[in-house]
Amino acid sequence: MLSWDDLKYFLAMAEYGSLSATAPKLNVSQPTLSRRLTALEETVGAELFSRTRNGLELTSLGEQLIDHIRHMSDDVHAIERLITGRDEALKGSVVVSAIEIIGAEWLVKCIRPFRDQFPGITVEVKVENNTADLLRREADIAMRMFRPEQNDLIAKKTVTMNYGFYASRDYIERKGKPETISNLKDHDIILPHDEMLAYTNTYSRKTMLNGNSSAFRSNNMLALSTAVREGYGIGAYSCFLASQDKNLIRLFNDYVVFSADIWLVSHADLKRSARIRAMFDFLNDMLTAHRDAFAGRL
Repeated sequence: MLSWDDLKYFLAMAEYGSLSATAPKLNVSQPTLSRRLTALEETVGAELFSRTRNGLELTSLGEQLIDHIRHMSDDVHAIERLITGRDEALKGSVVVSAIEIIGAEWLVKCIRPFRDQFPGITVEVKVENNTADLLRREADIAMRMFRPEQNDLIAKKTVTMNYGFYASRDYIERKGKPETISNLKDHDIILPHDEMLAYTNTYSRKTMLNGNSSAFRSNNMLALSTAVREGYGIGAYSCFLASQDKNLIRLFNDYVVFSADIWLVSHADLKRSARIRAMFDFLNDMLTAHRDAFAGRL
């Protein structure tokens, strides 16, 4: 008999391409994955992967099986959502996915009152910059910087997070304070990688560089924020988070470098779950209450 667990591992290995890449995604060891694959191939009576120097490549039989197993996976997740969606008990777990700059600290602090209100619900925050697949139950709710396109997902726009130009007090003492944006050409600039800004509402790379080379770059918003705090130079910083750090100075008054909308997203089936609905509503109310702070008006 085929084991769904073995098929699930096979699907993940096919998607991630190697045991080393799959193991951390499934929170299992590489030897465990290897044993699962061996057991599945013994049951099938044929190899499903060719082991190469670059990882795992599907054999002809593996290619034939993969689409069927994907359909099975979709059906299993649909059943799980249906069962969860009928749950009216305010107990169990709720998984919230959020990007690092929001989820690592601020979100954890803000949802603490939720635990007081609903002590039977375990809150799990998944801090990740990759987009969680809600259709596959990688999370129950996601805080995203873009509106999803899948028809099976529900989404609600909550607040707009503005970013202004900031510098540390140490940097200003060493390099001086620019009075106009044109003065940026005389300063060190902290610059995000372009792909990070795909979902922002406004952005001018030319404005940030202004003919000058960058002093620090990163593809991680938390690293960029740390660089501003540590005095590498002038960079874009979330107005909401910067307002909580007295070491940071906002430049050019209310000038907005770029902004991003924050959407709450969940699967339509899960909205019928009492605990997930409670968390969704709590997050919406919490974000809305901080609307002015996110916009940098406080």
